Amino acid sequence: MKKIIITFLLFSIVSHVFAQEHQAGYSNALSNVIKNLDGAASFQVWQYDGNKVSQKHIMPVSGNAGINIGNLKIENSLWECKVTEGKMSGDGGVDIKATFYVKRGALTSAGVAVAFNFSKWSRNNYVLIPAAVYDGNRFHVVNSGYMAPYPKSYYYNKEVPLLFSDCPRLSYEGGKASKIELLTGNASTPVMCFYSPELQRGFILLTQQGTRFGNSGLFVDENAAQDSASFIVTAPAVRERVAGFGSFTKSDDRGAVWKTGDKVTLQFRLYSFPATGIPSLLKKFMAVRKALTGPNHPRNLTPFSAVMKFTVQHEDAARWYENPTGSFYRSDNDDKFQLGWVGGLEVTFPLLALNDSLHRERVIKNINLVINRMQGASGYFWGFYDHGKLLSDRDIPDAVMVRKNADALFWITKQFLLLKAQGHGALIKPKWEPALNRLAQAFVKTWKRNGQFGQYVNVETGKIIIFNSTAGAIAPAGLVLAGLYFHNPEYIKVAKAAADYYYTQYILKIGLAGGCCGDILQDADSETSFGLLESMMALYYITDDQEWLSNAKVVADLCATWVLSYDEKFPPGSTLAKLHADVAGAVFASVQNKHAAPGVATSSADYLFKLYRATGDRHYADLLNDITHAHAEVMGTPGRPTTGMGPGTSMERIQPTDADGKDAIGMILHTSNQWTETNGMLMALEIPGIYIQTDKDEMYVFDAVETKILRRDATGITLRITNPTRFDADVSIFAESSGQAKVPVGYTTFLKWPKVEIPAGRSRTIHINSNGSIGGE
Repeated sequence: MKKIIITFLLFSIVSHVFAQEHQAGYSNALSNVIKNLDGAASFQVWQYDGNKVSQKHIMPVSGNAGINIGNLKIENSLWECKVTEGKMSGDGGVDIKATFYVKRGALTSAGVAVAFNFSKWSRNNYVLIPAAVYDGNRFHVVNSGYMAPYPKSYYYNKEVPLLFSDCPRLSYEGGKASKIELLTGNASTPVMCFYSPELQRGFILLTQQGTRFGNSGLFVDENAAQDSASFIVTAPAVRERVAGFGSFTKSDDRGAVWKTGDKVTLQFRLYSFPATGIPSLLKKFMAVRKALTGPNHPRNLTPFSAVMKFTVQHEDAARWYENPTGSFYRSDNDDKFQLGWVGGLEVTFPLLALNDSLHRERVIKNINLVINRMQGASGYFWGFYDHGKLLSDRDIPDAVMVRKNADALFWITKQFLLLKAQGHGALIKPKWEPALNRLAQAFVKTWKRNGQFGQYVNVETGKIIIFNSTAGAIAPAGLVLAGLYFHNPEYIKVAKAAADYYYTQYILKIGLAGGCCGDILQDADSETSFGLLESMMALYYITDDQEWLSNAKVVADLCATWVLSYDEKFPPGSTLAKLHADVAGAVFASVQNKHAAPGVATSSADYLFKLYRATGDRHYADLLNDITHAHAEVMGTPGRPTTGMGPGTSMERIQPTDADGKDAIGMILHTSNQWTETNGMLMALEIPGIYIQTDKDEMYVFDAVETKILRRDATGITLRITNPTRFDADVSIFAESSGQAKVPVGYTTFLKWPKVEIPAGRSRTIHINSNGSIGGE
């Protein structure tokens, strides 16, 4: 039986011949946006056989104002399309609205879409669909499903290409046609973008999440010659294949049934702009990612202090594992210890910050386990410890993730700094510092030998097993801290070289960072991007060099591509729909693992606050605020269960895609993950509840409270704080002058922030003195 999809294709026009021939079909606003792009615009009706296109019908262009589509007769139905456009917006975009209407008759299925066909295309164009496609995902692929094994040819071999999982992609090989089929839910923002090195231009096509048919489709088609490509938005989305976690399944998508009087409208905002490189596209994306969907609406559900309280109670009750062979905080529900990544020695930092004897004793035991039992001959640590047994990663003999050791270097050093800042430096054991120093030296040795850190190393020899990727993205940050701690300038020198290598070879050239996750290959992922941002800000902290700050802004813009930018609508009956959850700020995992999560694995993302503080650019504060509030939306609290595992719990699935099946969209699984819980504690600890500059009209509220400035004078600021939540709040306040904001802050600054108690549902007036201290009511 034939199924019909209506596809609306709107292509950019810049050639003079085409513009002259079709001048009546384009108004000034649209022409100004697309005049520097080659293409053609058309509106089409597609008929389907199952989930495959059987025939395409082109709708005629007519009229003298705007873009007007004439009637199109298909079988016994008559179709009409009306297109309206707004004036060019202040950010250079043009709004397009296309309404398709069945004037009479019926079709068994139909839909609408917008597409841009570029006839002077190049496979060298950088294609971005945020959280799903980076550089077209045009990389070497292993077709082996989730957590695919590395080919043996990759072992100890530097001369191999980046290796991706089986995901929607454009062809890695020349001379082959290819297409990408996604839903809007697969993308952190419903958008398709590209940068053309030849034309030195960027293109962004924003759309809405969907229509009455559900999520719309985001398709990219490239011909076999790879000199022509189409960007298409469809409604309903009819895919031939559904992308899963490193594999595909046959799609059961079908068109909708249409009858006389039925209509549907698609909305878009288009941008075409000069671009000197991938950073130009990322910067524009960061600026306009919410331009069409509009501002999201973070809800004040749970104060930071309550997040900390509930989560600490859960960690103590469910995560601490006492055993004669080694005691530790469990990463999930497993009784073996995992280092770094989503595992151990990250959760210990916020617990150590509580500065009480119970947690200090437990953290010391956990660090003792790692230092005394897990270090290999090379100086690197093993990835797993299982009741006396040391286990390798990915079933590769003696292999350990570089990322795990980079995390260990960073987080162990932070905890040494924290112990000293608390006045407990004497508790650092005699073996701890030499072991940490050996780890830093292992990274330096690997860099000097290879000019990179690789992705997996041999824990005994230190040789790289799996080369390439940016898996060591957070290693420069660890080396910066180790250089400071041990007064070793060589560590900082290597940190600079490694961060520059990652930035120039990966961010600038292919517009991605990847390989940090333990269950992917070298796919693009969010964790690596955020880890590299941590390193950029660490280098800015130690050098005060504006170049690192400039690089950090580009990497932060890349990080934003992984973060859900709008309040997505979830299916009725799903967990998130029942919770009325607004989860803008959820962080997608990787192009393989098609889900989002509450927070960055594993971090408070306080480097976004540091970047906002250093630049004054509130986009970075907004991004961080979205991330913190999305975490609160899915963390269980008394009277509002989410995971079903109790207050303080959360888990890594905020599922906007159908990669787990259509029934999984919007569902929260009945389990919990330590790393997402750790995120909540780190956010509560390292991000100020209220940030304010005493001599400038600059304030940002990150905590779940509301504020109002009542008075500013020479003595300071009088501030009224209201707690609208169900829980008492203990709000940290970071107040400083604009001059002080020019000086980078360190890694234990939060210890100095004063706190103000505000009962649930109550308000309090405080005075912030001009020196940043807090006065009374």
